[in-house]
Amino acid sequence: MESIIKIFSSHGTLIQPDTLEYILKKDDPEEFSNRIISQLKEYPLILTLNQVKELEENLDETIDLPHAGIDEEEISKHIPSIRQITIPVEGEIGQSSIQFKEEIKDNGREIISTSTWKPVAKEYQSDIKIIKDITGKSLSEGSTEDFAKLFSDRFETLRKILRTQRREVAQVIPINRLKKVDFKEIQLIGIVNEVRTTVNGNRLIELEDDTGIVTAIALKKQSDVFQQAKLVLEDEIIGIVGQLSKQGDLFVISKIVFPDISLNNHHHTTDIPIYAAFIGDLHVGSREFMEHQWNLFIKWLKGKLGNIRQREVAGRIKYLIIPGDVVDGIGVYPNQEKDLIITDLYKQYEALADYLSMIPDYISVIIQPGNHDAVRPAEPQPTFEKEIQDLFTGNDITFIGNPCSFTIHGVEILSYHGQSMLDYATRISTLKYNEPLEIMKVMLQKHHLAPVYGGYTPLAPEHRDYMVIDRIPDIFVTGHVHLAGIGEYRGVTLINASSWQKQTGYQKMMNFIPNPAKIPIAELHTGKVTMMDFNSI
Repeated sequence: MESIIKIFSSHGTLIQPDTLEYILKKDDPEEFSNRIISQLKEYPLILTLNQVKELEENLDETIDLPHAGIDEEEISKHIPSIRQITIPVEGEIGQSSIQFKEEIKDNGREIISTSTWKPVAKEYQSDIKIIKDITGKSLSEGSTEDFAKLFSDRFETLRKILRTQRREVAQVIPINRLKKVDFKEIQLIGIVNEVRTTVNGNRLIELEDDTGIVTAIALKKQSDVFQQAKLVLEDEIIGIVGQLSKQGDLFVISKIVFPDISLNNHHHTTDIPIYAAFIGDLHVGSREFMEHQWNLFIKWLKGKLGNIRQREVAGRIKYLIIPGDVVDGIGVYPNQEKDLIITDLYKQYEALADYLSMIPDYISVIIQPGNHDAVRPAEPQPTFEKEIQDLFTGNDITFIGNPCSFTIHGVEILSYHGQSMLDYATRISTLKYNEPLEIMKVMLQKHHLAPVYGGYTPLAPEHRDYMVIDRIPDIFVTGHVHLAGIGEYRGVTLINASSWQKQTGYQKMMNFIPNPAKIPIAELHTGKVTMMDFNSI
């Protein structure tokens, strides 16, 4: 058995137990193994039984390779001196999927074993700085005064951003001065009280500032403005440009201005060659938690799985960021108990702690809650209570709230679980729930993660609006929708962090197909991002 394993491992390939059992039943397992290898154009990470059976059909037409006992110099004559292998990586920003070359020396192919594998990330200390987080700062009691302070802070913060960054509204006037000025073009900034469509198909926007209220109209015949108006949400802060109608009862809009991001936005990088990986929506406790893929992920992190390049990537991972829904929770959706293998919430976190304890101790883990977790449902969500945090011993874990802005080695990350994506997708017709990157772009344009009060996303009336994006991140990561995605908007890297849960019965009923077990990996010194797919292993 060991000789068979050695034959395949010398090519960087592992064997599944049922595959090994099938090979051992052959009359001459070693000869059969070498003949199978001769059929491989590229060596897979793991050889499956189906692959072996497919290759076996062509064996009668193949030329035998020398047996494993013959010296390596003779074997090398039958192997090309340079072989190109593609990592199962998708969607990289800045270049195509990674490919690399492995050189085979005169005395046979060079193999990196686990004993010689040295993780680069182990050489560096963690450097995490929290910039903006509700944890320990919640002041909300749900009073009318709290609501007033929340919207006042939102208005003042975003009005300042609009006036300083968008020259179209640099000369705004208060709404109560509208009828006292005779400007050809009037600029206003306010909070949107209401958006609706008239019987004639025009778009009405009721805008309010601290001095008054005005009803503005985006005419359907002015297509550019009308399309902008379709993107406007209740409770967000916008600028509008236009003039009063002749009757003085409507403000006719010629332009709508969102805060947006500068085209000259600078992306920060670090000067050391380390990576951050993003794993969202673990949903530990669910029957559909992908334990097999998780174990493969852990083996890969420890340098025990993958080819040379893949192990090199694993050894450079210094940070593991988990943007919410780390457990499946209890009673989150109808009949959830049918989908649970762990029905005690506390035990779900105990199991999560066990899974995270498998991660190498030099990797820093950053965890935030989501809507399935044991924290208050209203956003912003403070991080987990001490009773839960104390379960996680022996790991370098940083617990953060949702959302949270922080830096790792100077690279700024905005991490948000993403529950408000449903509000965006249901209120803006051009957005789709299964296209999270497009929703994230709109969030950045509006400088707000969840502007709508009273929608699908419960919001706590804090004295500061922690959902405002008042700093431009280098990386913006979300989860929640169980889809994997990598993108970019005006210098900001966009990451949707997949999940580790297969399709549940509830998701099947809703006709939702997840895209699980994929890991976006950001190179902090270059800004490039790749994605490892653990479904193909």
